[in-house]
Amino acid sequence: MNETEKLLKEAASIAKRTFLDPSEEAVLEIFKELCAERDRMAWATDGRDSATVH
Repeated sequence: MNETEKLLKEAASIAKRTFLDPSEEAVLEIFKELCAERDRMAWATDGRDSATVH
């Protein structure tokens, strides 16, 4: 299983714990946030404490 699949499964799991009957849109929004969080963590671990991303 690759990293994207793991994030998508985690998003689905979070959505199911948070909403009674989560929509696909809700899962995708959580997935997008997990991807953004992963990217922010990658920047932080690379020693880039602050940067502007365009």
